Amino acid sequence: MKKIYLAIMAVAALMATSCSDFLDVHPKGEKVEDDLFDSSKGFEDAIYGVYGAMASNSVYGMEMVWGIPELLCQNFECKSTSGKDFSTYDYTTNSTTRDRLKSVWTRAYEAIGYANNVLQNLEKKSPDALPLYNMYKGEMLAARAMLHFDLLRLFAPTDPSKRGIPYVKTYNFSVKPFSTVGECEQFIIDDLTEAEVLMKDGETMVYPRNNEEYDRFNCWRENHLNLYAVQALLARVYWYVGNNAKAAEYAEAVINSNRFPLVDVTEVQNYLAGVLSPKETIFGLYSTQYMEFAKSYLYDFESYKTYEPYDDISGSSHLLPWTALYQLDVDATMQDYRKTHFRQSTYGKCLKMVDYLTIENTKGENPRADLLSGISLIHSSEMYLIAADALLESNYAKALEYFNTEINSRGLPSLRSNETLTANRIFNEYHKEMFCEGQHWFNMKRLNADIQSNAETRVIPGNDDIYVLPIPQEEFDYRTDETK
Repeated sequence: MKKIYLAIMAVAALMATSCSDFLDVHPKGEKVEDDLFDSSKGFEDAIYGVYGAMASNSVYGMEMVWGIPELLCQNFECKSTSGKDFSTYDYTTNSTTRDRLKSVWTRAYEAIGYANNVLQNLEKKSPDALPLYNMYKGEMLAARAMLHFDLLRLFAPTDPSKRGIPYVKTYNFSVKPFSTVGECEQFIIDDLTEAEVLMKDGETMVYPRNNEEYDRFNCWRENHLNLYAVQALLARVYWYVGNNAKAAEYAEAVINSNRFPLVDVTEVQNYLAGVLSPKETIFGLYSTQYMEFAKSYLYDFESYKTYEPYDDISGSSHLLPWTALYQLDVDATMQDYRKTHFRQSTYGKCLKMVDYLTIENTKGENPRADLLSGISLIHSSEMYLIAADALLESNYAKALEYFNTEINSRGLPSLRSNETLTANRIFNEYHKEMFCEGQHWFNMKRLNADIQSNAETRVIPGNDDIYVLPIPQEEFDYRTDETK
């Protein structure tokens, strides 16, 4: 699209092929050289560049995870102008708020452009010429699908007949027409389904992880859109569009792979705190910059920048502060270990997604040197809850089993014999489990749920004016009537 700059991201050259060397790679912007795609290494460098673009602050490094969705779903408050705007659903009045949305739109489509550039160059190659051709193509199809899916969930309604977003499959500067929501959803499913087929025979991911057994591209597979990440994305997509049978099928495929065991209750406090869990993380983005950036918003205190979980400790009265959320559906005798993510004081913190252990280490050593730093984007507990919700009406016993397994891992007992698992209970549990990860907002939108506004102390009926963020005006400036 004309307003989107599609300059390829590449990475610094690697001097060796071991998995440990991969961790020294840092994406940077470079001009595309004609010979970049002459070798496997060139393709891999470009693919790492795609992941680097996805990890940028305007995409999954902040905005599309906790930066915007967590304000929208009323988990966090931020006293900046745009923070207040998102919390009160005023998307257009202030330029800073519009600029944040423009940056999300632009940077996500840039990353899509980088993925499309890799895909177009793969089409020029014989699969026999590249030993990992299917893995390269599968990962880039999945990246394209994931980015479009999250843009669709932010900037389009759920009605499949309504205008969606441009689904971009080529790497050029031509203006791409808008597709309907339903067409976009099918494009996303098609890309992910093709990726699944391509990667089924080549996926090397195991549990426990053994990264030193593979060459550099096949190690640290949780840092790639691997086969199971593709299946997890398909579970998310089918759940979002209301196809419960397919959602359950794909969620169960991930669960039954036995490659992503739920953490023990003793691990809940820190398993995602700025790292990719060697157990639960299905897909996340490696980033050496994320810790300092997340620290400045989620750990440090700065009046007009800090993200604070809504809390009534200072005497305020909110509709659903985090303390009340974690009291839903439980009694006072039950211990939910996820409450250890929070610290209460005049300034409260949620440390679930920031590496506070490293920040607070005073010994000068890296206490988490054996873990991969970055942003966990898909992890296995979500699959148990999607499966439970999707199977609730068709296979209650199985739904209950998945639900109990998930809450047990967080320290809560199984439902008693006189208790019934309901969709509302799964909704509440999903809210607790996905706090700070951005996914609860999309679950609310999926259901057009009424919003318990902590910012305004009122219940707001669900509607498209709130759930559909405005596409930046710059996207329409050079469009003809045929492409709007």
